Amino acid sequence: MRNTVGMPRTPRLSVFRRAAIASLLGALLALTGCQAITDDGVAPDRARLLGDLAAQLQRASQRPYHAEYLLAGGVRGEISQQTKPAREVYAYPGGRLLVDPNGQTSCVTAVRPARCQIRALPAPGPAALTGYSEVTRHGLVTAPIVADLLQAAQLQSQADVEAHDVTLAGQQATCLEVSGLTDAEAGGFTVCVTAAGVLASFAGVVGGVVIDQALTRVSTSPPAEVFALPEGARVVDHRPKSPAP
Repeated sequence: MRNTVGMPRTPRLSVFRRAAIASLLGALLALTGCQAITDDGVAPDRARLLGDLAAQLQRASQRPYHAEYLLAGGVRGEISQQTKPAREVYAYPGGRLLVDPNGQTSCVTAVRPARCQIRALPAPGPAALTGYSEVTRHGLVTAPIVADLLQAAQLQSQADVEAHDVTLAGQQATCLEVSGLTDAEAGGFTVCVTAAGVLASFAGVVGGVVIDQALTRVSTSPPAEVFALPEGARVVDHRPKSPAP
């Protein structure tokens, strides 16, 4: 599929995001193994569909972008990413999460002054999704959470997967409708990803939270101010202190 977003190719990866989803993506791609094809020799099977969308989703980790979304209830959310320096921010009504190689900063912006807490990046594994799961609880789903759900679908042979294409915010996107999941954060969901890897839409119930997220605008130039802490915020740093020399 042609890249309609037109985002510049950037050799440097978003390290913190890659660490959060690399193990999920690696496991998913490994599980696809040698792929079976249908009688006509061209249609991909469910494993290939899941693996291809996971790989497509990771493409955005190599690019700066700013995406705006309409969320359930008519509220707005944003996802912004820079590669130099590597950092990303997830903003939703009442709060935001800023992630960079030095840690995760979660802020409650519904109060004045805003309250922010800085924590060290979690080790790879299930704990790596902790900050992103908190964002999901506010109605904004993120790429690491989607990657985890795609892996869950790959592990469960009873899951049904159907593919289709759509256009959202002027961008062509590949979509998968997944159903029949058990023992997962979502029993089913529909996810769409643009050719450049930006999450275009997501619909489903994740961890008991109704997610209805649709891209309304995307650009290759995230505003610098979105990466700054709220003005006058009270900040508590929970990261381990380095021992005195």
